Amino acid sequence: MVELIVVVVILTLVVGIGVPTYHLTIKPTVQLNGAARQLYADFQLARLRAISENTRYGLAFRKTVSGKYYDYVVFKDEPPNCNSVYDAGEFVKGTVFRDAYRNVVFDEGSSTSGDGVDFFGTNNSMAMRPNGMPTKNGTAYLMNEKNEGRKIIVNLMGGVRLEKY
Repeated sequence: MVELIVVVVILTLVVGIGVPTYHLTIKPTVQLNGAARQLYADFQLARLRAISENTRYGLAFRKTVSGKYYDYVVFKDEPPNCNSVYDAGEFVKGTVFRDAYRNVVFDEGSSTSGDGVDFFGTNNSMAMRPNGMPTKNGTAYLMNEKNEGRKIIVNLMGGVRLEKY
C-alpha cells in the first residue's frame, strides 16, 4: 500500500510540473505551426483547384473594426476578377483564427518584422489563375504570444513556402 501511495505522489508531482510547462512553452508553438500549416495548405488548395477546374480560386482576408486581420476564406473566383468572395464568387472554405488558434494572430506589430498580410491591396484578397500563377505575390505573417513568427510566402510563379522569422 505504501508503494502505491509513493507512486501516486510521484505521478502527481510529474503531472503538476508538466502541464503548466506544456501550456507555457510547447502549446503556443504547436498552435502557431498548426495555423501556419493550415494557411499554407489553403494557398495550395486555391492553386490546385484553380488548375484542376480551369478557373480562378482565391483567398480573401477580413479585418476587425480596429483594422487587424483575423480570418480568411477560400473562394471560387466567378465571375473572374471579382477579387473577393464578398463581391461575388462561391464560398469554398473559411477559417477564423481566433476560434481555431486562440493565441495566433496576423503579425502587424512594429516591434516585429511582420506586417500582417502585405500583398492583398485594398480589397485584402488574391487569386490563383488556372495556370497556377497568382494575381499578386506577397507574404502573410503569423505570430503567437511568445513572439515566435511564421510567414507564408507566395511568389509570382505560384510557389508557396512556409518559413520561420
